[in-house]
Amino acid sequence: MQDDLDDDYRPRKKGGKGWLGWLLLVLVLGLAGAFVYYLYLPLQKTRAGLEADLSQAKERERKTLERFKQSEARFAALEQDLGKVSGELRQTVAEKERIEGELKGIQTELSKKLEPEIQEGNVRIRRRGQDLVLDMADQILFDTGQAEVNEGGKKVLAQVAQSVSELRTYALEVAGHTDSTPIANPATQERFPTNWELSSARATNVVRFLQERGKIPGQRLGATGFAEFRPADSNATETGRKKNRRIEILLHQRKAD
Repeated sequence: MQDDLDDDYRPRKKGGKGWLGWLLLVLVLGLAGAFVYYLYLPLQKTRAGLEADLSQAKERERKTLERFKQSEARFAALEQDLGKVSGELRQTVAEKERIEGELKGIQTELSKKLEPEIQEGNVRIRRRGQDLVLDMADQILFDTGQAEVNEGGKKVLAQVAQSVSELRTYALEVAGHTDSTPIANPATQERFPTNWELSSARATNVVRFLQERGKIPGQRLGATGFAEFRPADSNATETGRKKNRRIEILLHQRKAD
């Protein structure tokens, strides 16, 4: 009978231990699930967020560095351009000072050589910006109604040519001007129907003298006739008309070839 009792107890003891094992297993699994759900997954999510932030920060850093390098390159280019502009500006200033010195020198020289004509009011030397202008009354260059340079005019033009011949970077533009009085002399009218022809012929003959006798290359010369349409004074008075009958020689820097 004792053996029967022992047999009855053994299964119950074994069954109790199995239940406890299962309970412990359920508890362990529950704790593991809770760990995964409440701790591991949030940590993983946080880690993923931090890694994403880090990746974005690195990308921003890369772009910032790239922009910085581009800015450095632009700054270097601007610095180079600034140096170039500064050099050109210094060169321009030096060039203007050189031109100014040359024009002042030639103006002084011509004023001395042509002093008698200047004192009589037949020659006027003036500045027009970076150009030098010689206004010469027609009466010291031409006989009345004629376009050929007379002997007195040749002397005056020879002095002008001598003063400017060495200024190889300068050109001379010769302009012929008349007053508004129409040409009335039949003999003159036969050669010069209007003031256009007369002013152009006079300017051309001055240029020819400067080239042939003054030895100034033709590349530096130009001739234009303006008739009465570029007056220096009013044509309403004899004094004004006298000022308008003139040859104008413009001395200016030549353009680079």
